[in-house]
Amino acid sequence: MKKITMICLMLLSLYQVKAQEVFGKATFTVPAGWQSTRTATTITMENAAKKGVVCKIIISTTEKGGVITDAEYLQYRTLHGGTGITYQNRKVAVTKYEAEGLISFFSKGSTTQQRVPVQSYFYSLSNGKQTLYYQLLTNNNSCISEFNQFMATLTMELEQTEQGQANARARKAAPAAPAAPAPMM
Repeated sequence: MKKITMICLMLLSLYQVKAQEVFGKATFTVPAGWQSTRTATTITMENAAKKGVVCKIIISTTEKGGVITDAEYLQYRTLHGGTGITYQNRKVAVTKYEAEGLISFFSKGSTTQQRVPVQSYFYSLSNGKQTLYYQLLTNNNSCISEFNQFMATLTMELEQTEQGQANARARKAAPAAPAAPAPMM
């Protein structure tokens, strides 16, 4: 009985390792039941379970350069935030979080896809030297919990320099905030 239990635990741990995706400096888990498509610059995860429902997460590869100010975030979002998406460009519409050596910005926008209103939740994540983005596109609340699970598994490699140790590498989780997107009305 102990052997069977040990074998099951080992297989379960192997399944967990396989579930992790690594893309540039980021590591994350694709939500269960979602399809992912990889290009050289992005991974798009999509849940097309229901017709007419938009549930899409996009994560970019890591780029050189840190996004550490509101102004840098607004420029970065202009380049990567998607075409046809309207964001508020006021500083109060941008939320910044810092935790464990990572800096994250967040803002919300909107667009229309096939005459359906779609919300965009655009995040940047930077370790001070490199930045990536991740974005949720959705037209209802059905995939908010999967996005929260994705965010909970997202880590970014953080290069630390300590006395006597140059460029030691550690993975740090994305800041706990920004919190989940608010339910749509």
